[in-house]
Amino acid sequence: MSGTMTDKGIFFLVLFLALLLVLFIYAVIRVPPELADSQEQPVLDQPEPPASAPTAPAPQPLPVRRPRTLAPPVAAPPVAASPVPAPAAPAFGGSSNGGYAARHATVAVPVITAPKVSGGPPWGPAPKPPGLE
Repeated sequence: MSGTMTDKGIFFLVLFLALLLVLFIYAVIRVPPELADSQEQPVLDQPEPPASAPTAPAPQPLPVRRPRTLAPPVAAPPVAASPVPAPAAPAFGGSSNGGYAARHATVAVPVITAPKVSGGPPWGPAPKPPGLE
């Protein structure tokens, strides 16, 4: 698109927007004061709506969902005493954070550790250009 066509397009766009602004301001000025101050709903000359049918009885409430009972924890074999005692493991599906029991998983979820990173890019420094030393 050439520069003159772009300039003409922008000119006519600005001209169109200015015309819309003038028409909007003219419409706001022409509104009668009694319509501008009106806080009540306008009166429409329409017939009354037909009488509504009798309402249906309320539906029965849905049954309450009860949480599943958890299996008792399996006793672990005795282990040699460690300097820092480990926290007690919750029952299968249980959790130590407020009693939340995961019902969406049927097996134990593996623990994923964060990968070890070096803190730099995997490549070495760039070679020096020839002729500079």
